Amino acid sequence: MGERQGISISENVVRERIMSLEKGAIFFPSDFVEIASPEAIRQMLSRMVKKAEIIRISRGIYYVPRSNKALGLECIPPSTEDIAQRIAERDRVRIIPTGDQALNQLGLSSQIPANAVYITNGARKKIKLTNGRNIIFRESNELRQFEFVSNLMMLAVSAIRSIGEENITEDIVDRIKAIVRNVSPDIYKHDLRLAPLWVRKKLEE
Repeated sequence: MGERQGISISENVVRERIMSLEKGAIFFPSDFVEIASPEAIRQMLSRMVKKAEIIRISRGIYYVPRSNKALGLECIPPSTEDIAQRIAERDRVRIIPTGDQALNQLGLSSQIPANAVYITNGARKKIKLTNGRNIIFRESNELRQFEFVSNLMMLAVSAIRSIGEENITEDIVDRIKAIVRNVSPDIYKHDLRLAPLWVRKKLEE
């Protein structure tokens, strides 16, 4: 049984592996290089996309659709943050949201930016998503930014830096202060030392 209905054994193995993933999983062809050839992987991914069993969200990036029937949602698309984090995991790098992306994750803005910009300790790249948005990774040699223990503190400092010393308002600072109150004192002190001096002053005022 080398072939069945035009599908090779290796292609079936790829399909079985994909179908075993959780709903909402984001994956890459490289996840299957140990079990099938690049051609077998490509063929099966193509078949599954055509059958709407998986969704192609960018070149070389796929998604196992999940739904919420209670809300009448047939397919809940992955968030830009989820996609960016999966790319970072694959590439074994760290990323930090900036600008509107950081504000959005902190709940301080409902605006969803067309370009979600992250700084990274990895390579510069731009990912074009099929929904028309882009994920942009910008290199940074400022390694201190990747030493935050608290994700909240990392987002808070990134958001303040993105707004800028001249443009940030007292209202935004107060709202960010309220958010980082949830960070334990020891971690707060550690992470605050990683922020630029002017950002530290804003948070300590």
